[in-house]
Amino acid sequence: MKNLALLCALAFSFSLLAQTPSSIEAVEYDPGANRWYVSNNSNTMLYTDDAGGSWDYFGNAHATHGMEVVGDYLFAINSNVIMCYELGSGLIVSTQNVAGASFLNGMGSHGNTLVISDFGNGRIIKVDVSDPLDMQTSTLVASTGTTPNGVVIDADGSRAVVVNWGGNADILSVDLETGELNTLVDGSGLGNCDGIDIDSEGNYYISSWSPPWITKYTPDFTSSEIGVSSGLSSPADISYGVEIDTLAVANSGSNQVTFHSFADNTESVGEIIDGQPWVELQSGSLVFNLKEGGNYELRVYSINGKLSDYEELSLFSGKTTVELSRLPAGFSESGIIKVSVKGQPYTTQTIKNFN
Repeated sequence: MKNLALLCALAFSFSLLAQTPSSIEAVEYDPGANRWYVSNNSNTMLYTDDAGGSWDYFGNAHATHGMEVVGDYLFAINSNVIMCYELGSGLIVSTQNVAGASFLNGMGSHGNTLVISDFGNGRIIKVDVSDPLDMQTSTLVASTGTTPNGVVIDADGSRAVVVNWGGNADILSVDLETGELNTLVDGSGLGNCDGIDIDSEGNYYISSWSPPWITKYTPDFTSSEIGVSSGLSSPADISYGVEIDTLAVANSGSNQVTFHSFADNTESVGEIIDGQPWVELQSGSLVFNLKEGGNYELRVYSINGKLSDYEELSLFSGKTTVELSRLPAGFSESGIIKVSVKGQPYTTQTIKNFN
């Protein structure tokens, strides 16, 4: 009996450590923690911080469709209910039903505004999440005349761009103030468009089932090219991690999240991506200028977003120089270095290191 109990305990422990995504639909990047979330089997949610090398449960959170990170929260659609989760714990903050919802599907965000497609009745919903405990919903477009799916909001927050299900699908824009609907692409040639996201230069990435690839459009939608053409299977929702120039695709046909790097290897060595430069890359060394000492975690990611090495340092206040050659081998290779205060994952400095 003791052996049986031990085996059960070990099996349970292994199941917690080795999760495999199933029945996936949506994926979302969290730049603060440098991790990806994926909807899983409709009643759980998984996350990875090593680009799919391993997955674990995100608390008790669950989602069936679109997700967006907004500030300290993750908003997700779960069976026509808008869920708000705390990013640090995965705990439910609040829920919001949408009156008359048929099939809530895609989600985009800008500031405190969410825009959600109602796939079943062609409606576009606008949600004010200024107060996550009291989300306010309204109808932005009563009927698009199409079957809206993926949604993204432009960087300036003025409009939403919506892709549609069906053959030779149109691409639409919606004014976020007036709800005015316009056609950006009248017949894209793509069938069953599912997800859409945008990079730092305003280019749009759209997933389609027919053909099964990612199409990259210029900001004005006047030209397009194939962005990703292999390794996809019924590509559903997508998420572009601007901070690491990586696109993640939730492949509903294979239940795999694939990661595709669009990093420009010609960028200058040591370019600071975000935050104040309390650590910089200079001539093959990390130079720290710290107001106070403490323990710091260093992670380096390859250009495809995969964690390649890790180191923990105890540093004093003031200026400290650490040669990359004295760190684990991965730090001397091309990639992205993230330095964070231990125990404070949101206090992070990110640096591109392209040799």
